[in-house]
Amino acid sequence: MNEKSKIVTIYAVVALISVLILATAFYIRGQQIRPEVTPYFSEETEFEPLLTLDEDITLTRQDGEQVKISDLKGKVWAFAQFYAACPMCAVNNEQGIKSLYEKFKDEPDFHVVCITVDPKTDQVPQLKAYAEALGADTSNWWFLTGPEQELKKYMVDVMKYDPIQEREDAAEAAEKGALAHNMSIAVYNRDLQMVGRRDLFHARQDGDAVYEETEKALHQMVEAVLKQN
Repeated sequence: MNEKSKIVTIYAVVALISVLILATAFYIRGQQIRPEVTPYFSEETEFEPLLTLDEDITLTRQDGEQVKISDLKGKVWAFAQFYAACPMCAVNNEQGIKSLYEKFKDEPDFHVVCITVDPKTDQVPQLKAYAEALGADTSNWWFLTGPEQELKKYMVDVMKYDPIQEREDAAEAAEKGALAHNMSIAVYNRDLQMVGRRDLFHARQDGDAVYEETEKALHQMVEAVLKQN
């Protein structure tokens, strides 16, 4: 065997050994029992209510029917502010809220509620078209409007949301919508108590990993509350 043949043989042996080492490592890794990731929330989680909706309001649904917030007693429901012309709401509803809805819509006790922050513009025809575009069933996903001053006062005084602000910068208004409002998704238990909120819209701006963890926490919260009496 000449010198060149010896070198080729050595490299071939080294390559074979490297492949065997990698294959063994991947096999061992695959056989290891991976530790379970501790869930954010479970059936045993004790949720401390952040507020209770102890006042009622009558609003109008996307099908023109009148409903009350008290009608949701006994349900586990997710809530978000929105308005039909808001580009950020379109993203939030199409992705975060619809994903939540699709996951739990077959649960008889689950509900989604979206209340407009622009009731002057968002009347029944606008709400109906918006709901249909999302595939929202009136039975478990409400889009609501009502008298402007009464509705806005309820969201500030009872639901504890910040007052709606009009954006003064024209470029910002064109990009984000004319009205600035809270983008989070709140979770309420069967006693009309808010047990938590998660902001999926702004989480996405921090990257896919942050969004996925925030969404996971939101879904686990809903699942945990649904399992509790």
